Amino acid sequence: MRKEAFLLLVFPAVAVFLGIFVGSYPTNPFHLDSLGKIIIWDIRLPRTLMGISAGMALGLGGMVLQAVFRNPLVDTYILGVSSGVALGAAVAVSFLPMAGIAPLALIFGLLAVFTAYSLARVNGRVSTVSLVLAGIIVTSLFSALLALLELLLPSESLSGLVVWLMGSLSNATWETVDYSLPGVVVLAVLLYLLRFRLNVMSLGDEAELLGVNVPLWRGIFIFISALLTVLVISFTGIIGWVGLIVPHTARMLVGPEHSKLIPATVSLGITVMVLADVIVRLLPGDVPVGIITTVVGVPFFAYLLRKTGGGWE
Repeated sequence: MRKEAFLLLVFPAVAVFLGIFVGSYPTNPFHLDSLGKIIIWDIRLPRTLMGISAGMALGLGGMVLQAVFRNPLVDTYILGVSSGVALGAAVAVSFLPMAGIAPLALIFGLLAVFTAYSLARVNGRVSTVSLVLAGIIVTSLFSALLALLELLLPSESLSGLVVWLMGSLSNATWETVDYSLPGVVVLAVLLYLLRFRLNVMSLGDEAELLGVNVPLWRGIFIFISALLTVLVISFTGIIGWVGLIVPHTARMLVGPEHSKLIPATVSLGITVMVLADVIVRLLPGDVPVGIITTVVGVPFFAYLLRKTGGGWE
């Protein structure tokens, strides 16, 4: 266990070091010239901090839903968050460019979650199946509206929207970091304070026998999970699969108990996102980081499906 704890401290530290000092312009950490200082302060540091925010938020968001639904194959995108954010971005590009992409993406992302949760709530209860089906309905509706807007967009605006939707940290600035990272840290601390409640919720229906108001706490955790996701992808675009592979890997390392699982998920989330962005910088062209996470995440998802059969152990 001590070895795993040591590695979970070292991995994100190494990733952040590489995130700050690796890129197309060579920088020596022991001898920085003036241009190197500008590049690190204005470009790489906000980009790395946004990667930290994204890794924490997407990893914890997936971890929470996997515990609440007792299924290792779910993440926050089943709630229609991605389609809501995409539609909000398209509305901003099409009709309200003065409002900015991020604010409208944030509003539409939360609207998608609220709609899915409201549709799934029957007689005051929200079952896993009804929530997944509601997420499919919302995703389909918002995706159809997005397709309609894409048909109306001129080719220049459409290409920019498509690239944004692929997910990238290249547009990170100190302003986007200020909007995203503090909120993500607060929610991560809140989840850690609620770790024992999360342990009980992962027992499924047995939680009700312990006197827990399962519908209420399920709604609270779903909202926290969705808010974590929206606080990131409203600024970065859609970055998939992190919420799936990170918490499951952390669970294999430290087990399902959330006092250990939450720090491990944060550590691995930071490591995966920052290293994925470092890989992007070393590739030719401006490859969105969402493509890298998808290329890695798809075979991992196939492995999980074969290993678990979609169930919870």
